[in-house]
Amino acid sequence: MNRETKAIVFSGLLLALSVLLQSTLLRAVAIRGVRPDLTFLILMFVAIRRGPLVGQLGGFAVGIAEDLVSLAPLGFHALIRATTGFLYGLFLGNVYVDPLLIPVLFAAAGTFVKTLLAMLLEAVFSISSSGFAPFTGPLWIELGWNAVLSPFLFALLGLVKLFRTVEKKKT
Repeated sequence: MNRETKAIVFSGLLLALSVLLQSTLLRAVAIRGVRPDLTFLILMFVAIRRGPLVGQLGGFAVGIAEDLVSLAPLGFHALIRATTGFLYGLFLGNVYVDPLLIPVLFAAAGTFVKTLLAMLLEAVFSISSSGFAPFTGPLWIELGWNAVLSPFLFALLGLVKLFRTVEKKKT
C-alpha cells in the first residue's frame, strides 16, 4: 500500500472515530447542549492536507455516517460535509497553515459556511430546524469551541507522519 492510500485510509478511520466520539462522549462537554464539531475540524485538516477530492469524498462519507446516527434526513450532513471538504481542499498548497491563526480563522469561517449551507438546505427542502436558530447563542458557542480546539487539533494531527508533506528529492 503506497503512502497516499495509507493516508486516505487513516483519514477515513480518524473521521469515523470522530463521528463516534461526536455522538457519544462529546455530549459530556456540551455547553447549553452545544458541543465542538470535532468531525468538521478533522475533515478541515484532512482536506487542507490532501486536497479537494479527498476532502469531498471524506466529507460525503462522514456526512452519511452522521445522517445515520442523527435524525436529519439522509444526505443532509453528507451534502454539507462534502461541500466544506471540497472548499477546504482547494487550499492545498495555496495557504501556509501556521500553528495558531489560520486554524482559528478556518474554523470560524467554516462554522459560518456550515451554518449557511444548513440554512439553505432547510429553506429549499422545507426541513424543520436542526436544533437552533442561526446567528443566536448556540452558533457562537459552537464557533468558540471550534476556534479554541482547532490549533490544538491541527498541532496534534500535524504530528502524524502520514499527514506531513513529502519533499521530492532532486536527481
